[in-house]
Amino acid sequence: MPLGVMAHKYLVAQRKIYQPRRPVRWALTTGVFFHEFFARYSWPIIGNRYERFPELLAKLEREVPGIRVIRPEPVLEGLLAKVHTPDYLERVKRAWYYEGARLTVGGFVKACEMVWKGELDNAVVFMVAAGHHAHRDYAWGGTYLSCIGPALVRLKELGLRRLAYLDTDAHHADGAREVLMGNRDVLHICFCHQDVVEDGGTKICVDVGWSTSDEAYMDKVRAVFPTVRAFGPEMIVHFLGHDTHKNDYGSLGLSRDFFIRLVEEVKALADELCDGKYVIVHGGGANRHVAEYIWPRIIRLLAGQGKA
Repeated sequence: MPLGVMAHKYLVAQRKIYQPRRPVRWALTTGVFFHEFFARYSWPIIGNRYERFPELLAKLEREVPGIRVIRPEPVLEGLLAKVHTPDYLERVKRAWYYEGARLTVGGFVKACEMVWKGELDNAVVFMVAAGHHAHRDYAWGGTYLSCIGPALVRLKELGLRRLAYLDTDAHHADGAREVLMGNRDVLHICFCHQDVVEDGGTKICVDVGWSTSDEAYMDKVRAVFPTVRAFGPEMIVHFLGHDTHKNDYGSLGLSRDFFIRLVEEVKALADELCDGKYVIVHGGGANRHVAEYIWPRIIRLLAGQGKA
């Protein structure tokens, strides 16, 4: 039986069935969480991909109604302590990239909070030194603090019941999977290099192969949409890496325009299921030319000013 069918049957059996919600509004407000500190350094794995982003984002904010560039604050260390072990936090605090990681997680938590409260329709969060390879007590791959763990703690405090978390980075989201395992209020779907269904159908890996095409990858993404619908999320979070681009370090052979079409499809799903509550965090990818091409277009799309 296909993976998506297995997960779908489980979620239907648990009576977690999607119910239509109110129509989506036409006027959108998109939050863009970026700190100029990110542009000053070459960060682990991702390098200096943000060097030109202060100018790019300022131009977008001037030109596109509904875009708000928001300067993140560092995440509270007490919130990190609810996810990471004390020993690990003591070690990572000594690293030069720790403040960048704190700003990233702080931005992600705030973005999720503002979208959940309706202060923003959707959001993009730019990332350094944090992300999906951060476990509770160790990390690797240039991501040294968990983003999803602290955000989920805060969203639960605010009353969120069900979250869908899609990961379209090149690599398996091992840290995020560990942090989320056992929490069946989160549907975690990771597009990587294995087929797995676990944790009662709420933790799924989809094998996209080591080389693919735009359409073949998109077909894999569309194939999980019935499972997401059955789960009935109140918000969709998307860890979007462009390391899968044909000229990046995790190449799967994808084109630049693939990422914009991907966001268009996931945004439509969020519009359908959860009033458009959609938060994207920039995952892997070191090719600054790809980053500079896709993100202005993705942000315009989220703000209702573009189409893939």
